[in-house]
Amino acid sequence: MTLFRTTGLFISLCFLGFVSWLSYDSLREAFGSGPPYYSRTTNMDKWHNPIPGLLMLDGLALLMSAAAVQLYRRRRSEQQALSSVPEPDPAAFTESEDDPDADAG
Repeated sequence: MTLFRTTGLFISLCFLGFVSWLSYDSLREAFGSGPPYYSRTTNMDKWHNPIPGLLMLDGLALLMSAAAVQLYRRRRSEQQALSSVPEPDPAAFTESEDDPDADAG
C-alpha cells in the first residue's frame, strides 16, 4: 500500500516536471532564441501570445499536483495514526458465563 502511495506521488512530480518542460519549450519557441523575439517577428500575422494558455495549463497542473501531495501526506498521517494504536486484546471480546448482560438463550 505504501508503494502505491509513493508511486502516486512520484507520478505527480513527474507530471509537474513535464508541464514545466512544456511551458519552457513553448515560451522558448514563441519568443525565440535569436535576435529580439525572432519567432515573433518572422510570421507576425500567425503569431499568438502563448502565456494565457500556459497560465491555465500550469495552474491546473499545480492544483493537480498539490492535491496529489496533500492526499499523500494525509494517507501517510493516517497510516502513522493507525500504527500507533495498539491491537485490541482478543480475550476481551469473549463472553464469560458470569456476565449478567449475556443472552440467556
